[in-house]
Amino acid sequence: MREPHRVARYLEDTASVFNKWYDTKECRMLPHGDEPVTPANLARLVLVHATRTVLANGLGLLGVSAPERM
Repeated sequence: MREPHRVARYLEDTASVFNKWYDTKECRMLPHGDEPVTPANLARLVLVHATRTVLANGLGLLGVSAPERM
């Protein structure tokens, strides 16, 4: 069955959850000043990259281009 709305809904849900997480105070990607880089910082960067990949691939399946920058 061809149901592209399922992919679109999945991407919308993924983007929504990511936005909620990214908008929290605890979601600091890089350390400030002289703070060391922690495993949490690295894990957050990996999550950002993975989410970007998922969204770009899903949009590609739908025939929509993913912008490099907003």
